[in-house]
Amino acid sequence: MADAGRGRGRGLALLQALKSQITESPAPQDPRQEPSTTASVAATANVAAKPNLVPDTASSVAPSNVSSTSTIPGGRGKMAAMLLSKMQKPGGDKPTFTPASDVSPSPSIISQGRGAGRGLQLLQNLRKQTPASSTVDSSVENITKGLAASSVSSANLPGGKNKYYSEISQTKPVVMKGESGTPCDLTANFIYLKYEDNTVFEYEVRYEPDQDYKHLRFKLLNEHNHFFQQKTFDGTTLYVPHKLPDEALNLVSTNPYDNSKVNITILYRRPRLLREMIHIYNMLFKHIMRDLNLVRFGRQHFNEKAAIQIPQYKLEVCPGYVTAVDEYEGGLMLTLDSTHRVLRTQTVLSLIKETVQTQGAGWKRHISDALIGTSVMTTYNKKLFRVDSIDDTITPRSTFEKNEKGQMVKITYLDYYKNKGIDIMDMDQPMLISRDSKRMPGSEQVTDFMICLVPELCQLTGLSDSQRSNFKLMKDVATYTRITPNQRHAAFKKYIQNVLENETALNRLKGWGLTIAPETIEIAGRTLAPETLYFGNNVKVPGQPNSEWNGDVGKNSVMQAVDILRWVVLFTDRDKQVASDFVETIKRCSRPMGINVSNPDMVRLPNDRTDTYVMALKKCISSQLQVVVAICPTIRDDRYAAIKKICCAENPVPSQVINARTIMNSQKIRSITQKILLQINCKLGGTLWHISIPFKSAMVVGIDSYHDASRKKRSVCAFVASYNQSMTHWYSKAVFQERGQEIVDSLKSCLVDALKHYLRINGRLPDRIIIYRDGVGDGQLKLLKEYEIPQMEVSFSVVDDTYKPTLTYIVVQKRINTRIFLKSREGFSNPAPGTIVDHKITRRDWYDFLIVSQKVNQGTVTPTHYVVVSDNSPMSPDQCQRLTYKLCHLYYNWPGTVRVPAPCQYAHKLASLVGQNIHQQPSEALADKLFFL
Repeated sequence: MADAGRGRGRGLALLQALKSQITESPAPQDPRQEPSTTASVAATANVAAKPNLVPDTASSVAPSNVSSTSTIPGGRGKMAAMLLSKMQKPGGDKPTFTPASDVSPSPSIISQGRGAGRGLQLLQNLRKQTPASSTVDSSVENITKGLAASSVSSANLPGGKNKYYSEISQTKPVVMKGESGTPCDLTANFIYLKYEDNTVFEYEVRYEPDQDYKHLRFKLLNEHNHFFQQKTFDGTTLYVPHKLPDEALNLVSTNPYDNSKVNITILYRRPRLLREMIHIYNMLFKHIMRDLNLVRFGRQHFNEKAAIQIPQYKLEVCPGYVTAVDEYEGGLMLTLDSTHRVLRTQTVLSLIKETVQTQGAGWKRHISDALIGTSVMTTYNKKLFRVDSIDDTITPRSTFEKNEKGQMVKITYLDYYKNKGIDIMDMDQPMLISRDSKRMPGSEQVTDFMICLVPELCQLTGLSDSQRSNFKLMKDVATYTRITPNQRHAAFKKYIQNVLENETALNRLKGWGLTIAPETIEIAGRTLAPETLYFGNNVKVPGQPNSEWNGDVGKNSVMQAVDILRWVVLFTDRDKQVASDFVETIKRCSRPMGINVSNPDMVRLPNDRTDTYVMALKKCISSQLQVVVAICPTIRDDRYAAIKKICCAENPVPSQVINARTIMNSQKIRSITQKILLQINCKLGGTLWHISIPFKSAMVVGIDSYHDASRKKRSVCAFVASYNQSMTHWYSKAVFQERGQEIVDSLKSCLVDALKHYLRINGRLPDRIIIYRDGVGDGQLKLLKEYEIPQMEVSFSVVDDTYKPTLTYIVVQKRINTRIFLKSREGFSNPAPGTIVDHKITRRDWYDFLIVSQKVNQGTVTPTHYVVVSDNSPMSPDQCQRLTYKLCHLYYNWPGTVRVPAPCQYAHKLASLVGQNIHQQPSEALADKLFFL
């Protein structure tokens, strides 16, 4: 019961634990009753410090002094103590709880339940239903049976909550559906897999003598493939869809390296249900990719035969597929997405020769800059290697030691590849060095390896910086990589057809009792109505189907204007006219927006050196200054970072850095200046527009992280929280995380500071807190729920001992392979902004939904996946989905909806600015403004 804090979990688990302790020999649990035995025990941790911690894990240890109310919080724990005191055995001895295991609960784990409602209600019902002459056993049994027989609908649960999580029952998926919106017919890149409820047989494979190398274990077992026509093997554990005959349990193989005999013993472990073995399905489809002659790069598979050549740029675009099998709310499905990989047709050797011709004696430095740190692909086995150095003292004529039948012999690279059927033409080319490290079998030490690669046999991958800056090249490449919904769906159909027509692939599926559906899944989705926008002077702009309002921003007054009266413009001699035109344009643009702009102090700089800008900033920044505008002649990261470091940390003042080229075009200067003025208004604390927010007292929080590869040891976590009812004003903090430090430690302090700021501004604390957390993968969801969320709840008592708001914690996932298509007469198209899918393709064991919140003009739109990890509020799924979509309208850097809620996007901007440029915490003086836009 991973989510025992929801619904019936905790109260029922507590009652079961009660039952097990009061009876001397607990009766075995009826397997027909809920919950399952994996989550039948919950206990109360004995922690003296407040607030008391109540783990919901099956491995929790309950102390014997549970009835002491000094260590038990109010509500459920206090009620449990009262009940326990009435259930003492004759003689006055209090019942004790026996731990479910010898693992003590972590002091950082806290209950994620819904307040005291359900547990308290259950215990009260128990007291009412237990007559004086009845035993506790019968009461617990009655309650258990009643809960097991109840409907999945949360309406029948005590407390009247409308949230229900499937981990209460391991047999029923989570169903959390909204209602509002216009129905629409959709399909997605999910394909049903029908499976027979077959049994998978698990075996353990042992070798005598023991074989340390994994590839050798595979080779030795594969000598007897006639016994395992279908299998999954990881080097130790073997899964097969049929029980092995007796003659297959003791085998003898020959070591190909020294011709020694190896005895293989296969021991039967246990049967497993096929639906429980998700990893087998994923391994199965990797084999099917090979059956379809697709080549694997990383986790993706590509069709080399269908590669599209772009000869003018020496590039080729290779189409491929990404697959993943999992059990979703609608059943077992294959997620299939079309992808592309851009490869350079140029070999590394040809690049070296070009560099020698153009750079002469300095070729090695230039080629090192171009290659070191990049990945190259060996053309003979399609493997990727990172280039760490270039060694011109080693050539294909050089020798290395090779293990041949147990003996080390010297051989040249030339002869080694010739024996493999590969002829090397250039004998004098330098070698590429790729370094790797791994732990050798039987050793605890990590050994470094040096892999030598022949440039002639290596192909360049990806795009260089110069290629990425080539607009025409990127546009031509995008025509092949940004495929339309119709093209993408056609690729899915082609894949399904290839599998159904490939006899080997079909037999592989049939061997495991699987069949693949001929079509993608059909889904009934909903599209929310467009949101009405509110500007200044009581102007209401009806929402548009494309969710964009670029034209309305320029002609309407902003909601809250901040007059720009004291500001400075820094510019160089060559940009004097550009600066003058910019000031005149911004004054003209400000009138329709309702912003008064005074003449700035014009500071002319003799040159564009970084230190010149820094010295000028330190001189002109004063306490009365509102904003600094720096016009730079070129884009330079070091100069930008220096300006932002001064203005955001050392001498805090809102700042705007402008590239002179962007405002040189007289035809575009007005539209560009309008956007700059809007940004400046936000940085000064103004509001551009807002929408209707139903909550009167709520704080919405966005969290995102930035991982700085250059610093290696530190990452930046950005925290942005609203502090007004319309959610247009934001309080922000950025903190650095040392390696090994739990990110929650800093988030607690950020939340406390944000709550204190909310209290200063509003005179009260928010009734509810809604957190959108970006940058969390599937593997971290359980850790987040069991550790981070309870720690966040602990911080409430730091602000006020009696403060207990409701908390909704939502994980935002952008990097997903899910694609959603709108079905129409013309084929398939992108769904409209506001389209929601909350069933069938959602996670089986989590409360989650998908929203398409933005409109894309090229390619296929990618929805955003939201996982509600914890929610103890009365907010329904429909309200949660609508609020999430509303927040996608409030990002002030774009006059339209964005892909994630505004607080997440703000947190992303702040984390990037601090991690890439400032490298230190921003000043607290700017915390209540959007200075990072």
